Amino acid sequence: MTQLTLVGAPFSTFSRTMRMALQHLNVDYKLEQAMPHTELAYKYNPFGRIPSLLHNDRVVFETAAIRDYIDTVFNSALTPKDLDTRLKVDQMISVLSDYIFHHIVFGVAKPREQYEKEGKNEGEISQLLEKKLKIAGKIIASVDKMVEGPFLCGDSLTWADFFVYPAMADLYSLPEGKYMAKKAPKLFVWYTMFEKRQEAIATFPNTVADIRKASL
Repeated sequence: MTQLTLVGAPFSTFSRTMRMALQHLNVDYKLEQAMPHTELAYKYNPFGRIPSLLHNDRVVFETAAIRDYIDTVFNSALTPKDLDTRLKVDQMISVLSDYIFHHIVFGVAKPREQYEKEGKNEGEISQLLEKKLKIAGKIIASVDKMVEGPFLCGDSLTWADFFVYPAMADLYSLPEGKYMAKKAPKLFVWYTMFEKRQEAIATFPNTVADIRKASL
């Protein structure tokens, strides 16, 4: 049987998305660890990003393409058959990439990480993040309105759950996580349900949330 390889890293949210999905779909794969913008990452992605998927002689990079490849070649169970739900899934994944990452991950989480490295105290960090956190609160409240439960897009598990969960797991591990949980109560209920799934437990080690937990 041909070995499927995912080139990525445990801390990478999109790598975790694909790892959880492959586990859920019972698709055997090997994880070849690579940091972003390293020689190995550039070998498979001209922009040096992760993850990439290797199968036979084919190299697939960018998560949208990897998702489509998994659907087409292995199992499409995570893509709804009906148009309305499929559109909701695509919208949720787009919101993750365009709003959650831009305004919350890069607006709040990454700056916090840098401030902590610089040795700033919590008071200083809170003041520096105040304006950005207000924007993040509006974004996450808007996402909350999209949640239909018990899964993000309704009654069935979809790609949207696997895309959104890794980023939210890392964000909820921050001190700002409590604020975001209050701003998006339905999203937080979904998160507390999803973190108990085997796919989430199996891929937790060495994520940002795991590293922060270990440092407490």
